Amino acid sequence: MQPAYNKYILLLLLCFSFGSISTAKDAPQYAVDKIPAELLKNANAVVRINEVKLNILSENKANKEVKYAVTILKENAIDESFFAQGYDKYIKINDISGIIYDANGKRVKRIKTEDILDYSAIQGFSLYEDNRVKAIDPEYMTLPFTIEYSYSIDYKSLFFMPSWYVFPGYNISVEHSSYSVTTPNSYILRYNELNLSEKAEVKQNGEQKIYEWKHDNFKAINYEPFSPPSSISYPCVQTEPSTFNINSYDGDFSTWDDMGRFMCTLNEDLDILPVETQNEIKELVKDVTDTHEKVALIYQYSQKKNRYISVQVGIGGWQPFPAETVDRLSYGDCKALSNYTKALLKVVGIESRYTLVYAGASKRPINPDFPGNNFNHAFLCVPLQQDTMWLECTSATSPCGYIGNFTDDRYVLLVEDNGGKLVKTPSYSAKVNSQSTIGEVQFTDNLLLDIDAKIKYSGANYGDEYYLLHIDEKDRRKKIIKDIRIPNFKLIDYQLADEKTSTPSLTKNMRLEASNYCTQMGNRTILKLNLFNAFNSVPQYARKRNNPVYIKRNYSESDTIKYALPADVEIEALPTKTVLSSKYGEYESFAEYKDGHIIYHRYFQINKGTYPKEEFNDFREFLEKVSIADNAKTVLISKT
Repeated sequence: MQPAYNKYILLLLLCFSFGSISTAKDAPQYAVDKIPAELLKNANAVVRINEVKLNILSENKANKEVKYAVTILKENAIDESFFAQGYDKYIKINDISGIIYDANGKRVKRIKTEDILDYSAIQGFSLYEDNRVKAIDPEYMTLPFTIEYSYSIDYKSLFFMPSWYVFPGYNISVEHSSYSVTTPNSYILRYNELNLSEKAEVKQNGEQKIYEWKHDNFKAINYEPFSPPSSISYPCVQTEPSTFNINSYDGDFSTWDDMGRFMCTLNEDLDILPVETQNEIKELVKDVTDTHEKVALIYQYSQKKNRYISVQVGIGGWQPFPAETVDRLSYGDCKALSNYTKALLKVVGIESRYTLVYAGASKRPINPDFPGNNFNHAFLCVPLQQDTMWLECTSATSPCGYIGNFTDDRYVLLVEDNGGKLVKTPSYSAKVNSQSTIGEVQFTDNLLLDIDAKIKYSGANYGDEYYLLHIDEKDRRKKIIKDIRIPNFKLIDYQLADEKTSTPSLTKNMRLEASNYCTQMGNRTILKLNLFNAFNSVPQYARKRNNPVYIKRNYSESDTIKYALPADVEIEALPTKTVLSSKYGEYESFAEYKDGHIIYHRYFQINKGTYPKEEFNDFREFLEKVSIADNAKTVLISKT
């Protein structure tokens, strides 16, 4: 069984029959008192064994045997006892068994056939799918207990070759984990070892080679803020096929060019459009000379015509529907809509590249030196003479050319005419990835604040906010209120302004009232000048840090808040100016008095990067100083 942290992600595996466990006996080796003391520290659960044996039989056939046992120590780790594996026509799961043992290793329950659930892998989200899931909830709560699963998987293609991860998740230790891969002598196994103290042991056994890895006594790790993705931080072995066959298509992942060539073969002759649609597109852009404008018009045409659905059928869900089918049905998944938009552009002589990416805000890294099946999404690249445009074809509302935190700053595979090329998508600078706040504040009776604010979101921040334009008024208002961190406020009115460019922005114009924001102490009033963006998420001091400091994106905030003072008060004290500069970012804040107003200025910038773990407390100190400055207050005193 795969480690718990990715058992829901993988969902790649297939139907299973239930094996008899009537002869199962007690397992004293699973007694809790046999767990080494160092594995109990910080642990909510302990993986007792994760034994994976992969046997590659040919280019389109393999078998995997798994034995996995986990001891649940605390209630918040109950989910680690669940079983979930997917299946489709390329994978078959056999001989699954499950046994529960008590704290002493005594068998107390066996999993029955009727305990196995079977449901769609993308329930309620996919119109076409082959993918389904077999799942087990043991429904056992007497802590501590151990559950052991064993099963085998038959693969009909090496396209789905599994990898091995020692790390099962935060606050889970591992007593024993091992991985072995057996191949014919003639087969070239491609593998990438990360963070292993011991490299592969390779043995010869007649006509076979056996590759073996193991890792014992992996201690539980607490979550650490600003850590790199776990997939590159802890011991693992990534395995990928060199040559393979799937559904009569031959493939090779030895190089990115080879992988691109395979994808090109899958997409061959799928870009044919009806003559009527071709003529419609030609008519659409006949008077347009600027290529950017042509791309935008065609992109918007596809957006208006089509809607996104998930399609998980065919060759592992990797081959798009033909463009003609999308044109007729007016829907498709990321593959189909990207291929369709590519076909539309081709009609007017604009070349584009079908592009594979591992999408998501977390920016899962791809090793450029180890080609493989590491993608979960398709979109479109349009290389032009002066620049490059990126088109997110699944969105019906995204501005043309906008690349948000779903696909920014990462390696992607461009599928070219007869091959592939790994390139990086753009990374926004801090000035583009920005949030800008301008506010004016009036004091009314009883120190009630009347606030007019304009907050502008750009770059990746735009992608976090622009969906507000496309939800109903009730939900929109709730979300806007939730995002405001002023105590005791009332949202009087708001408007949203959307600027759709290649680096778009969304502006919230709001009118608010806030009561009890100021603190009254006799004839003095204490006022925190940073009304909207005070930074308070300072991580705890780390006596020991395991991971480097990882900052995913550049980011900046700028604030200008103007307070109109009542005539009967004067300033007793203003906060001192704060200026901070470090490799991690920049900060400046100050307040000035001018023409009856306090004007508060602030700029805060974070720089993306990976920094040594020894620098975590230096980074934390920078954030702490920002927080102190952000929460500084001014003192007003009554003249009467």
